[in-house]
Amino acid sequence: MKVVVLGEFRADRLVPSLRRAGADIVVLGFVELETFLGPDIVCGILPADLTDEGLRSILDHYNADIAIPNAGLIGQERMLPVYARVARGHNAAGRHFPVHSPEFAVLVTDKVGLHRTAGRRGWPVPAGAVCEEPPCLLDASVLGLPALVKEARSESHAGRYYVTDEEDLQRVARAVAYPVLFQQAVSGQEFGVELFSGPTHTTAWPVASLGPLDSGCNPGRRIRVAPATLPDRARSALGTAIRDIAAAYRPAGPWQIDFAVSPHGHLHLIEVNGRFGGVSNMSWASTDVDPHAVHVAAAMGSFPRRSPLAKRVALELPVANDISLPAPPAGIGLKAFRGNPANRGPCTSGFHRAVLQVPEERAQAAQSWLLALPDDALHEKTTAAAQLAIGISALTRGQNLLP
Repeated sequence: MKVVVLGEFRADRLVPSLRRAGADIVVLGFVELETFLGPDIVCGILPADLTDEGLRSILDHYNADIAIPNAGLIGQERMLPVYARVARGHNAAGRHFPVHSPEFAVLVTDKVGLHRTAGRRGWPVPAGAVCEEPPCLLDASVLGLPALVKEARSESHAGRYYVTDEEDLQRVARAVAYPVLFQQAVSGQEFGVELFSGPTHTTAWPVASLGPLDSGCNPGRRIRVAPATLPDRARSALGTAIRDIAAAYRPAGPWQIDFAVSPHGHLHLIEVNGRFGGVSNMSWASTDVDPHAVHVAAAMGSFPRRSPLAKRVALELPVANDISLPAPPAGIGLKAFRGNPANRGPCTSGFHRAVLQVPEERAQAAQSWLLALPDDALHEKTTAAAQLAIGISALTRGQNLLP
């Protein structure tokens, strides 16, 4: 059985499951992986601009029985529509290419289209306007500033601008690629949830708190925690939106939602992505169920039966790459997710993410350990302690998103 993995992100988490299944494995990415994944793995380079014909040629060249789109690679957004189109012919030939539906692939790769769809279907999104040219964007400021300006088709952390005043808006209006979405910046707390849709139902990992919304729009540098409890109103609205998206657009595989909850408990969908997000490490550390392993198992025909429940709190701490945190107290785990060729983010950003695993009964010991850390290891110790308390509260309540 020949299995081709399209994308290198966290390939070291995907390969073990494929080895256990006895697969003949090929991993294709944007970097060299031979020395990282081992001599038994065939590695190759994906073209930067992957076309339908190019992908068909790749799958034919490797004689792929199963092709698995990487579940978290930056760049997958632009590839999802290509995958959806090519999969029809690949699957018709008796091979297996599990991908999202064409409708879902379009939905999650077009921020303008997502906003319009949300308006039609009643999904709660921040107030916004679609702008095809600079004068329209300048007029959109009547909706209020600050705001976010998002290019319709852009990768994660690109094509998105935080605008504070009219002068800033004029500068952005000259720089963006149209069409764009002008969207009111909302206040409150940001959250994320990772999902996996199979043939019969959608699995959800525990909701993660990404911390307060900020102008940087970069939750990866905040202290984050899973699980997190949502207000009843927001939890109900999120569940309704997830079920409607799943029924109407037929995702098949990994997807993710970033959303905000206002101080009054109102839900605002920020992004819907056709891949796992940045909280996969916490999802794994909290539940013992690795989303990426679930993705591989499903491609091989084994789907999850239920949503995994949190067994412990996973507290994610951004740590400078030259810092190693001291060992935590007994009964508390610590996973350091440092960079490697299949996960280059820490190598280029200067920091990695360490995830503290805290059972409910060890909460006080974890709090004391956090507050005793030296300042050069963790600047925001008080914030970390507060996020841990949020996680412990949610763990105690045992809340899960979907019935």
